[in-house]
Amino acid sequence: MQHPKTRYVPRDSARSTGLLWILLLPACAGVEPSSPEACSPGEERFRGRCVQPAARYEPEERVDRDNVVAFGAELTRLALPEPPRSGFRIIAPPRLMAPGEEATFCVSWPFPAIESTTVHAARVYATAGLHHSNVIAKPVNPSFGPNPYPGCHPGADDPFGTLPAAIPDVLFASSTQVVGEETLVFPEGMGFTLNTSREIAANVHLLNTSPEPAVVEIAYDFFTMPLSERTEELAPFVLSVNDFLVPPRATRSIGTTCSTFGGNIVSLMPHTHRYADAFDVDVVRADGGEARVYEGGAFDLESDIEVYRPALALGEGDSLRYACKFRNTSDHDLTFGYGDNEMCMLFGYMYPPEKQLAGISLRDGEPCISLGLGALR
Repeated sequence: MQHPKTRYVPRDSARSTGLLWILLLPACAGVEPSSPEACSPGEERFRGRCVQPAARYEPEERVDRDNVVAFGAELTRLALPEPPRSGFRIIAPPRLMAPGEEATFCVSWPFPAIESTTVHAARVYATAGLHHSNVIAKPVNPSFGPNPYPGCHPGADDPFGTLPAAIPDVLFASSTQVVGEETLVFPEGMGFTLNTSREIAANVHLLNTSPEPAVVEIAYDFFTMPLSERTEELAPFVLSVNDFLVPPRATRSIGTTCSTFGGNIVSLMPHTHRYADAFDVDVVRADGGEARVYEGGAFDLESDIEVYRPALALGEGDSLRYACKFRNTSDHDLTFGYGDNEMCMLFGYMYPPEKQLAGISLRDGEPCISLGLGALR
């Protein structure tokens, strides 16, 4: 069903006043108001005007109107802005979580009718309690038919379940336990393409770490641009170590090195849990050279997404090496999994789609198996 209404709440009531001063002061100092310095923090200059990066391609007039798909009770804790004027919004049913409760489940939505299908930016809005979520789109299962929205047929949120027949679209993967907003904006001209004949499903992991009951609310926005604006089509990739062990009170680095098929990396996002102490990524060249491209510190509640301008160019035969350093301060073995355990995964987007890959080490210390998903397109 469609959400009964969407409230618009200004993000910053002082922005118009602040922007006026920013525009006036440089002029008084002899600097042209149209210079890059005139943009407010968090904005960029795009075609002669200052804009929020996610709104780079937003049209003056709304082109997508019936573009909010929501289930369950109306949100009361999240104050959402207006939905994208070009794009769409999906909202998960709010869920009451008991103190210390943990839940992993699937939520699904149909695509609303939208004019443009190239996503150049995505955003999650979340209250405390969202541990992480992965939003994908897959073909309707011919055996089951459409999902029973917002419920899911078995395997609807499994990104690998339809391989090699169909490669899923990855719409958004959020950082661990992010609260508030997290936004992924690709560089100008870049985006991934949606197949709106598919249906959306999210694997959602909730964890209420507070001593009080809490209602968890989650919503996602996807900003689209005309196909004519796209210069590079993006595709997701993932690397994972699927089995490891860190003994109690021990510190260990878990990781792997995965061969690539070339291409260009546009974004990286690590995925670990609260015992992570560091996360490093290196490009290992075929000729033996190495370059550190990502250094992450100890686990926190901030966004871990890194976008590269320019993209990181990979040659044929180059590899990606990454390592998760875990400090196990608990009295139990730390293994791969949910709950009070860990994960060591690396997500990202790259181009061209023909170079898309998935790399999996079945156990820590075993070689990475690199799969050329792009060859299946």
